[in-house]
Amino acid sequence: MTAITFLELRTGATLSSIPVLNELLDVATRALGVDGATAHDLALGLAELVANVVEHELREDEDGVVTVRLEQGAGELALLVESQGPRFDLEAALERAAQRDPLADLDGSGLGLPMLAVLFDRIENTYEGGQNRIALRRST
Repeated sequence: MTAITFLELRTGATLSSIPVLNELLDVATRALGVDGATAHDLALGLAELVANVVEHELREDEDGVVTVRLEQGAGELALLVESQGPRFDLEAALERAAQRDPLADLDGSGLGLPMLAVLFDRIENTYEGGQNRIALRRST
């Protein structure tokens, strides 16, 4: 069985779009019968990934767009966030985070992706045609 896209949203890449995106994600996860813990983790993942696009991919004078998809397949849910920023290297970002001492550097930055790596079964990152795509995958 191939994955079906249950929800697809496209909006401006702004921090103010996160609450609206999460409200719509909540409606979708309820309709799919997703358990509360998984729905919470998906909302957290969406907020972190959109915030990363805004804070790290866009320059101050740029307007960006993010596309968010919720897909359901054979025994798996996937949240995908696509953006049009420079190529993002997930492995390098996770490696940099692993080398930091989060207790010594309490500014709070750099902790989101490692947290998502713990919450989800897989995180995948691809770059095609000027588009970054990060997928958070969880078995159901």
